[in-house]
Amino acid sequence: MAHYLMRFDDINPRMDWQRFLRIKNILEKYKIKSILGVVPDCRDYNLMVSNNFPNYYDYLRKCKSYGDVIAQHGYTHLYDSNSKAIFANSRNSEFAGHEFNKQLKKISKGKSLLSKEFLWEPVFMAPAHSFDKNTLRALDKLHFKFILDGFSLFPYKEDNLTFIPQVSSFPLPKIIPCISQLCIHINTISDKELERLIIFIDKNHNRFISINELRLSKKYLKIIDKKLTFVSIKFFRYLRNFFKIFNKLLINILCIKQRTFYKILFKNKSIYDWHLNGTFYCRKYKMISLEIINSFKPDIYIDIGCGLGEILSKVKIDSLYKYGYDSDLRLKNLISILYKNKFIFFEREEELFDHTLLVKKRKDLILISMLGFAHDYSKSEIEKMILNYYKKIGSFILLIDAFYVKDKLYKYNHHEFFFNHIGLVKFLYKVDKLRSLYCIKIGK
Repeated sequence: MAHYLMRFDDINPRMDWQRFLRIKNILEKYKIKSILGVVPDCRDYNLMVSNNFPNYYDYLRKCKSYGDVIAQHGYTHLYDSNSKAIFANSRNSEFAGHEFNKQLKKISKGKSLLSKEFLWEPVFMAPAHSFDKNTLRALDKLHFKFILDGFSLFPYKEDNLTFIPQVSSFPLPKIIPCISQLCIHINTISDKELERLIIFIDKNHNRFISINELRLSKKYLKIIDKKLTFVSIKFFRYLRNFFKIFNKLLINILCIKQRTFYKILFKNKSIYDWHLNGTFYCRKYKMISLEIINSFKPDIYIDIGCGLGEILSKVKIDSLYKYGYDSDLRLKNLISILYKNKFIFFEREEELFDHTLLVKKRKDLILISMLGFAHDYSKSEIEKMILNYYKKIGSFILLIDAFYVKDKLYKYNHHEFFFNHIGLVKFLYKVDKLRSLYCIKIGK
């Protein structure tokens, strides 16, 4: 029968702490000890999705006292190498491919930072599961004892290091005799996956163990175990990559289909080209924005600069509570052709504000998106616009983008303002070739 280890990757001061603490409280309810993969000096914007967690190191020391294991998760979590690793599926790496002394220096600096905070333990997990033989030499020299990776069903020992296998992010079936190390990326786990994980913990809490309870695989089983697991993982990765390629192809087909449909439908209509070329399935940021909006489950959704209303039409709330505004008044008739009765379009902002106040209830969650045009406004103009919305309709969640590409077309870059805003609740770095996305709580 399977036994489970709970592992969290990418621990840093700006991760999604609300989600993490939700799971952590359930784990502590059942006295389950976790493995916390702490990035010693996190510089990876992809991992920084919210504001700084208060008393970060004090909390981690509290976790360590509770019995959680602190694992060193690389050093900065920046991928600066493109090299094949021992176990990883991707060639992106912080370690693999670098010479021994460079890897030794990185790992040593990370160890020093954790030791300074009384957090270091001889446990290592590599970002992207990517490392090579030089990494193992460096870990041995720096007195690490455990590395949280390996293709096997049970822990095994090689080169003075104990490898604790990590073959699946989520639990392997209970009927398989194995150690299943759950690899949770709290910033990216979906709502459905999160709920399934919580249910699994509730039902199987008695099957969770800690590193101290592990036993090594017997020598005569180790070779068979590793080879069979290796073949199984390679087959699974092949299937997963196939479906990724298939999904990407499907999106491209939908993009072409949608562009063609729009150009035929709006032939000889007065409309900007970007509405015809930047259709929903042709712009990744639109698809991601839709996922974000639906994840908040707003009572009222307002899209400022809504264009043809592609995102508005797909948000999962009643059409009576979805409002669009755009200064291009030519869009009104086109929207009535394309998305009749799927949302309400306003020609004047004041009418939008008046209607919102008329229908909103005291505890309604309002989400406002401002996508694709913030770069045309200065910081003071953006602040004034946000303040005006707050005065008119009260508190809301703002979804906005900032372009990181330097170009004459993109006059202003507001990354620092949005990223360091006191109300930041969600940040997605470089969602496409142009922009990052920010969700900011405005008001109480």
